[in-house]
Amino acid sequence: MQPENKDLNFLRALDDKLIRKNSFLDLSYERMGDAGIVFLCRNKDLSHIQKLDLSWNEIADDGLRVLAKSSSLAELKHLILNANQIGDEGARNLAVSENFPNLESIELAHNRVSDFGALSLVKSQSLLSLGFVDLEMNKVGQQKLTRFPDGAVVSKLRILNLRRNLLGDESIADWAQTGAFEKLVHLNLGWNQITNKGARILAHSPTVNRLEVLVLDSNHIGDLGALDIAKSKHLKNLVQLYAQDNNIGRAGEIALRAMRSRSLVEKKRADDKLNLNEQRLDNKDLASLAQHEKLNGIVSLTLRNNHFDYRGVQELVNSPYLKNLQHLNLMNNAVEDKGILVLAESANLPQLKSLNLENTGITALGILALSRSPHLHRLNDLNLNGNDLGEKGFRILADSGNFKNLIKLRTSGSAMGDAGFQAIVQSNTLKQLEELEARGNVITRESLNSLVNSSTLSRLKKLDLRRNKLKDVDLIFLTDSPQFQSLEALRF
Repeated sequence: MQPENKDLNFLRALDDKLIRKNSFLDLSYERMGDAGIVFLCRNKDLSHIQKLDLSWNEIADDGLRVLAKSSSLAELKHLILNANQIGDEGARNLAVSENFPNLESIELAHNRVSDFGALSLVKSQSLLSLGFVDLEMNKVGQQKLTRFPDGAVVSKLRILNLRRNLLGDESIADWAQTGAFEKLVHLNLGWNQITNKGARILAHSPTVNRLEVLVLDSNHIGDLGALDIAKSKHLKNLVQLYAQDNNIGRAGEIALRAMRSRSLVEKKRADDKLNLNEQRLDNKDLASLAQHEKLNGIVSLTLRNNHFDYRGVQELVNSPYLKNLQHLNLMNNAVEDKGILVLAESANLPQLKSLNLENTGITALGILALSRSPHLHRLNDLNLNGNDLGEKGFRILADSGNFKNLIKLRTSGSAMGDAGFQAIVQSNTLKQLEELEARGNVITRESLNSLVNSSTLSRLKKLDLRRNKLKDVDLIFLTDSPQFQSLEALRF
C-alpha cells in the first residue's frame, strides 16, 4: 500500500472513531510518531475522550510535549503510552501539565523513563487525580539519581509499578528518601536488583507504612532481608507480600508467613468474625495462621476461594485457638474427602454449627466421615452445593444422627436425583429441617408426590427447586397443591 493511501485510510478511520463520540479512543499500533500527535492535537476535537491508547506509536519526548500542552483533553482519565520512545523529558512535561485535571492512570510500560522522569510523575503537583502509574520495563535505577523533583506527593497515587527496571539498593534508598512511597498501598518492585540491604532500607522506611501489597519477586533477597521485612514496624498494614524467586530460605519464609498471618488477622478481623476470602492462602499460610494466638475467640471463619487442600485443613483443625469456632466456610478450595476426614476426626472444633463445603470436591466418602464423627453433633447449617455426592451420599446424610440438628441444607448442583431427594424428605433423622435448597439437579414430579406425603413438608419454611426436570404441569401442581401453601418461600 502506498504511504499516501495508508495515511488516507488512517484519517478516515480516525474520523469515523471521533464522529461516534466514544469515550475510548484506541489508536494503538498506528505508528503515528510525533507528527501524528501534533496532527491529532491541533486538528481534532478530543474533548469527549476519557481513555486514550497510544501504545506502539513511536512517540518520543517531542510528541508527548505537544500532547501535554493540548487543552482539549481535560476529560481524560486514562492515558496509555506503552511501548514508545518516551524518556524523562516527556514524562516531566506530562507531570507539570495543567491540562489533565481528571487524569487517574498513566501507563508508560516499555519506554525510556529513568528515575527523574518517574519521580516527576509520582510527585507531580499538577496531576492531582492520579492514582496509578505503570513504569514497567523502563530505565529506572540505571544511573545514580543526581536531581530530585521538589515537593511531597500530593496526588491520589496509590499504585506504582516499577517491575522489570534496574533498581538496586542505592536506588531504593534514594526513592525512600524522596518520600515517593508515602501514599502508596500497592508497590511492585519485582524483577529488579534489590538485595538484603535494599530490603532492610524498605523495612526501616516510615514512607511504606500505608502499603498493603508489596511485590519483591525475582530480586536477590535472602533470609536477612526477609527477617528485616518481617520485623518491620512500618509494614503493619501489609496484607500481600510476593517474594518468589529470591534467595529466601526456610527461616525467612517462616518469618514472612507469620508476618502476613499477623497482618491478615489484625486487618480482617471484625469482632469475633474473620473474613479471609480470596487471599491466595496456601497450605503453608494456613499452617502459619493456625499458630497465631489472635485467632482465639473467633466464632466465624471464612476461607472461600483460596489455594489450600486437605493439608491446609489439617493445619487449621489442629489449631489450639479455634475452640469457639461455630461457622466455617471452606468454599471453592480443593479440600476433597481427605480434608473432610481430618475435619471430622478433630476434637478442636466442638462448637461448629455451620459448615460450607460448596465446590470442595467431596463425595459420599466425605459425607460418611462427617456422619461418623464423634465431635460434630451440633451442625445446623450444611452447604454441599456443587459436589458429586451420588445417591449413596444422600442416603448416608439422611440416616445419620450427626445431622439431626440440621435446619438448613443446600444441595444445589450436586446431581441429586429423585432417590437422593426422597431420602432427604423421608428421613426420620432430619426432623428439624426448615430450609432445603436443591437447585440445578434432576428432580422430577415423582419427588414432588413423595414430598406431599412426607412429614418433612409440614416443617419446611423455604424450598428452592429451580432448574430441575420439572414440567409446566408440575409447576402448576406446586402452586395449586394446598400442602405447599404453608411454605414461606417456594422457588421453582
